[in-house]
Amino acid sequence: MPDEGEGRDPVEVLAGTSLKVYLYVLAKGGYVGVRELQRAMGFKSPSTARHHLDRLVELGLLEKDSRGYKARPPKGLLAGFQVIRGRILPKSGFLAAFLAGSTMAYALLPGRDPVAVVILGVASILEAVNAWNLYSTLKRMLRR
Repeated sequence: MPDEGEGRDPVEVLAGTSLKVYLYVLAKGGYVGVRELQRAMGFKSPSTARHHLDRLVELGLLEKDSRGYKARPPKGLLAGFQVIRGRILPKSGFLAAFLAGSTMAYALLPGRDPVAVVILGVASILEAVNAWNLYSTLKRMLRR
């Protein structure tokens, strides 16, 4: 019998709580134990935490060894995010910030091409909208 997540974006397969568990383990950046997850997520029993962790292992999002559970690199929609200091941020936001900074720096140069300033400005706005949409999609998926 094929795996329930085979060939599909993990975000499509996961519902709110399992996705929250994966994002917690991903943001943690190290190994997470069942009891630690139980406390962090407010589960009433360790079996609930283990259920979600084992499901994520089956989907290929976590790996398990004697130290606990550790997140594997994100797939699908989640690959568009980067974990920095425990926060999950859309990668396209970094590009948007770079483009905005480049636009401002170029606009201050003498002899600049106004068309190039407009093109850079539009590109930075479009990338910022992309980052916002990606982040909003993830937030919506967490509420499922």
